[in-house]
Amino acid sequence: MRREQWHLTEALIFAHFAFYFLTATSPDIRQAMIFYPQALVARPWSVITFQFLHGGMLGFFFSMLILWIMGRPLEEEWGSPRFLVFWLVSVFGAVATAYILGQPLAGDIFYQTSLLFTFATVAPDVELLLFFVLPVKVKWLAILGGGFLLYSSFANFGPLTGAANAAGMSAGYVFFLATRKLPSRRKLAFKLKQAKGKAVEVAKETVVQRRNESWDPAVRAAVVRAEAGGPSSAEDEALLAELDKAKDPSVTICPPEEFNFAGDPICGSCPGYPECAARAIRLAGKESAESQDPAGTGEA
Repeated sequence: MRREQWHLTEALIFAHFAFYFLTATSPDIRQAMIFYPQALVARPWSVITFQFLHGGMLGFFFSMLILWIMGRPLEEEWGSPRFLVFWLVSVFGAVATAYILGQPLAGDIFYQTSLLFTFATVAPDVELLLFFVLPVKVKWLAILGGGFLLYSSFANFGPLTGAANAAGMSAGYVFFLATRKLPSRRKLAFKLKQAKGKAVEVAKETVVQRRNESWDPAVRAAVVRAEAGGPSSAEDEALLAELDKAKDPSVTICPPEEFNFAGDPICGSCPGYPECAARAIRLAGKESAESQDPAGTGEA
């Protein structure tokens, strides 16, 4: 089943490229993009823009590589709505921790690490070429690369900022683990549609069963009279006309010997009951007439 796609991965990569070249031309813009807890009211945009800052071309390159190789498959697998929430949970997990600790925040190490661990959990045996030469399974790359990224964060920015990055990574990964078994929105809608359809069918069966049960005493009495060979009454003729009118041509009825009135669990809820009941009355009358006039002379 194809998930809803908004191409968020491409949008994030485009934003990284745009801000990278924009900050390269203006130090003031770069400074305004850093998240400072003390300046949150004055610069609310910084809760998003801080992650688009990079220390250099090499870091920028590997960040985009991870985002494309691992982010794109996850978005395709989950659908864009869930991928968006995953990204936001990771971002605001890092921002909330940095705010509590009173530390500035810049860069997307937290999200790279979250993507790395999440992708390694989803597809642990996928092989990637480390430095475009050495094949390494992504589960080992997650352990080595994730450890290196977190170490770099603590070493370069200090323990408090490193803790904020670790919190952002953990928030995204915990969200992934918590929602891993949840059905997609389309699957949930399909299941709800199935449940609704089943409820409608049950309601229809209940209506049919009550209708059949309301006819059943009169049908039984008409069959008894027909078997006794008595003359057909106006009441029986009216009942037969009502049953004939209620026939459902889309229903294939069972053989005559399988009809067992509305007391039977199958016959009681079957929409073909009117046709079977009318047939039972007529067959009873026919058999009674034949038993009374075996030669077929028409004399009783």
